[in-house]
Amino acid sequence: MATQTAETGIDQVDPRAPGRRRDLSWRRLLAVGGAAVIASTIANVLVARTLASLLQVPAAFTPLQTVSVASLTVIGEAGAVLAFAALIRLRPDPVRAFTVVAAIALLVSWVPDLAVYAAGAFPGTTAAGIASLMFLHIVAAGLAVFLLGRFGLRPVIRKG
Repeated sequence: MATQTAETGIDQVDPRAPGRRRDLSWRRLLAVGGAAVIASTIANVLVARTLASLLQVPAAFTPLQTVSVASLTVIGEAGAVLAFAALIRLRPDPVRAFTVVAAIALLVSWVPDLAVYAAGAFPGTTAAGIASLMFLHIVAAGLAVFLLGRFGLRPVIRKG
């Protein structure tokens, strides 16, 4: 939405308006999104190994193994970046909207973990293993919200 100031006669664009945005740089979003994927993957692998050791999660519990943690983190974070990109185009305040969406997605992401626990779907399934998985979701969501929310949009210099 453009408004014209009386003093300058220059059109100013509201950066929170949906549609074409001055604060959006696809290159920047791609870089920050890639950084979020990498940072979350590294953090989750390290946290998973630490929690598995501290909480004595059986080695047979494959969801906490490095390959499982890394691959599912990459998929989840890529989905978060796509959701953020969509919200940039659709919502006037994409950071706030993304925070809400991420919180809801976090709660939904725990459902499969709880189902694994209830069904004992993997050898070595324990409450500690499931709690560790659920904590990894918090780590990934927190990093996505922080990195995309803080660095995903180009800073806009406000006139006035």
